Amino acid sequence: MNGTQQSDTKRQHLLERLLDAVKQCQIRFGGRKEIATDSDSRVICLCAQFEAVFQHGLRKSRGLALTAAAFKQAAGFSSKTEAELTFWFYVKEHLNRHELQRFYSLRQIFSELGRGRAWLRCALNEHSLERYLHTLLADRPRLGTYYEDWAFLLDEERASMLPTMAAGLNSILFAINIDNSDLNGGVSRGAPSVSNLLKESTQGIGSLLKESTQGVSSLLREISSATAVVPGFTPRA
Repeated sequence: MNGTQQSDTKRQHLLERLLDAVKQCQIRFGGRKEIATDSDSRVICLCAQFEAVFQHGLRKSRGLALTAAAFKQAAGFSSKTEAELTFWFYVKEHLNRHELQRFYSLRQIFSELGRGRAWLRCALNEHSLERYLHTLLADRPRLGTYYEDWAFLLDEERASMLPTMAAGLNSILFAINIDNSDLNGGVSRGAPSVSNLLKESTQGIGSLLKESTQGVSSLLREISSATAVVPGFTPRA
């Protein structure tokens, strides 16, 4: 089996598992007044399968946000999980200021991964996932920036089924906790090291400067602001 066939098999596997998770929730909660919470294994599985789809094929060598996370981690300003690849980097590009503030204000969520997971659960609670999916899938140029060609979200045939599946969940009364510290956990066996992140991200700082001078300036301002509030920290002359 070649690489193309393996990727296709993986996408089909993700689709089938998500379809089954949706079906199980519909059977258990669909059309009923009973509330679906994250204490139920079916709801936990549903969230996990959606996350797997959103995580599939994220680019490791693209994304200024990833580089920013690596810099902040190296400087000691963020946790290990913040440096991980997460679908939140793509999702947040499509949120307005009010929506972003909502997720960055959560008291128990401190990682980018946690914010992505909180967004997903919030979208399920508010029956807005279908709308978000239409927006996320319609932005093909930006999808190609954040995801590899073989990613699930770039598989038009399979990805087109996602909004329909989300719509099928609208008859369920979800009440999932979105401000839960458990959501900060990792999605991989081990978080990538800072050196690997810097090596992979746009082939180092030189390429990054060429690609987005404005973005790097913003990144440096962010790091400077962070160091300014560290007690006893004095920048070198």
